Amino acid sequence: MKWAVLAAGLLVVTLATSLTVVQQDEVAVVRRFGAALREPWGPGLHWGLPWGIDRVDRVKTGQTRTLTIGARDLQSAPLTRAPSPDSDDFLTGDLNLVTAQAIVQYRVSDPVAFLFRSASVDAALGTSAEAALTRALAARGIDDVLTVGRAEVADGMLRAVQEQADRQGLGVSIRAIRLGRVTPPVAVAPAFADAARARSDRRQSVTTAEEYRDRALADAKSTAQETADRASARFEREVQTARGEADRFTKVVVEARKAPLPTRRRLYLEALAELLPRFARKVVVAPGQDVDISMIANEGKKEPVTENIDSTEARPDKEKSVPKNAETGAGR
Repeated sequence: MKWAVLAAGLLVVTLATSLTVVQQDEVAVVRRFGAALREPWGPGLHWGLPWGIDRVDRVKTGQTRTLTIGARDLQSAPLTRAPSPDSDDFLTGDLNLVTAQAIVQYRVSDPVAFLFRSASVDAALGTSAEAALTRALAARGIDDVLTVGRAEVADGMLRAVQEQADRQGLGVSIRAIRLGRVTPPVAVAPAFADAARARSDRRQSVTTAEEYRDRALADAKSTAQETADRASARFEREVQTARGEADRFTKVVVEARKAPLPTRRRLYLEALAELLPRFARKVVVAPGQDVDISMIANEGKKEPVTENIDSTEARPDKEKSVPKNAETGAGR
């Protein structure tokens, strides 16, 4: 009876330890007699060998892991703190010290290699990333590192760390490397702050100048288009007017050939109707009669006014200037 109970208990333990449940966001690496199986178990229910024979290690392959090198947090490298050569400070290409921080994000791509190729993947990645950051900063000047060269430093680090991880077979995929806080040495921090403000002012001035240029170009193009439109409209009007005059002249020529005398008289009357309203005084004389040009020589000119002259003496002279037989109506 005792052996039956012992056998039943052993069977229950065997069944309980042989059944393994793998969650959706992880895979299970099975070590059987100490050797890892080639294929890990995916999410779901799996039946293996009892405890002591199989050992299951779960790895979250969809989890993004973060590793920080250099300054350990964003607030640990202020400009007023003395540099720490042991952990935070790096040498740039122009022999300046900077306090830098880099954040490495990676995922597990090969669970078996991640578990057994290195005693500590984080330590191996941290060493590779720190070496890559040191080489990237040593290849650039401090001004480049503090301003426009940050993205290029991060890209170079990502390629270098991924190549080193592949050579070591760590079973990880580097998702991103972000260059965090980078600060200049304490002694020259005010000068670097002034240089940063000067660069900001320069960018603002360039932006303002570009905006003015764009507005001026837009106004010039608008004015040019408006001028061209006015010129085109005037051209069309002049062409239509010229065509109308040409058509009118052609019709007059045709009529003149049909009836020369009436056409000539009509043109003569039209010319008089156009010209006569322009004159303030009109003199009509009979054919063959001489015309006194002095009557119209002073047309449009004001007569000088002389002081202390009796108006009764000036009136006869004015009357003598126009002969009676010369003034007639327009209908005579």
